[in-house]
Amino acid sequence: MLLLGTLVALLSPLAAADYETMATAVNPDPAHLPSLSVVNDSAFARPRTLTMLRATFPDVPGFTCESWCYESPVTFVSARGLEGGKLELTHRIDASPDYLWITVATPLPGAVDVEARVVKAPGAPPDGPPPSVFAPNLCWQLRRAETFCSQPDPYPGFIKRCFIYTPQGRTFLDHTERRKIPCRAADDAYNNPPWVQSYCGVWQAVPTVGPTAWADFSPDRYTTPICGTVSRDGKWLAALANGSASMLAQAWHDCLHNNPPWLPADGAWDAKRWHVRIYLMENDPQKLLERVVADFPDAKPRG
Repeated sequence: MLLLGTLVALLSPLAAADYETMATAVNPDPAHLPSLSVVNDSAFARPRTLTMLRATFPDVPGFTCESWCYESPVTFVSARGLEGGKLELTHRIDASPDYLWITVATPLPGAVDVEARVVKAPGAPPDGPPPSVFAPNLCWQLRRAETFCSQPDPYPGFIKRCFIYTPQGRTFLDHTERRKIPCRAADDAYNNPPWVQSYCGVWQAVPTVGPTAWADFSPDRYTTPICGTVSRDGKWLAALANGSASMLAQAWHDCLHNNPPWLPADGAWDAKRWHVRIYLMENDPQKLLERVVADFPDAKPRG
């Protein structure tokens, strides 16, 4: 079990890190578009490559966010820049090694679009079994974004700036009911208050989790698949959104998770797409909601 001081050090934007840059996109308009790169983050000293999609936005000085692509059973293969400031990442599906995830990140004004698809690997048998097409687990992290990250405040201060949309409108997570972490003792420091929490949509029943779960589900549910956080000075917001996710989570690494399924649900594996967007804008929750609904019509609030 990690000691509190060790975890805080890992979460700190100033924690020692060894970054290997694997690919950098040539930004055609750096004054208006985010600049993208792919780095290998060995800060956590794990045996596998931690492939981070890094986005630096011109809108807010010093704002850089990272997305772990992916916290899933896949193996990084390669990354390369494409025209228009785009980046392409390739991962091999561990359970179906004849198949690859291809992810394309596209810079947009105030946003980064991330879309994945599945393709057959070069040289794979043409009549092989269909792939194991589970949804990617993108870990979107703000620990390197100086104006948004938890440090230097205690981590629960970050929770107070994170939000979802509930029937009451934009709701900060400290104003939701947060159940204790099942795998930790009730009096554990990480449970007072609970440092992590999952949320489901108003169209779903709240799931029941087991005693070894890393987080429980709040009985407060969201109306649209948007989760985000506000800068310490209250001027800006950053958010992760799509139109179809059935679970949102706020977790340990100043991170938010908002992962849609592959769509269309009844489509062939090679026709399915997985699609999210990262947004950065002035702290206007209605403006964010309007932009997300314009980009993802299914994100229109329910309930």
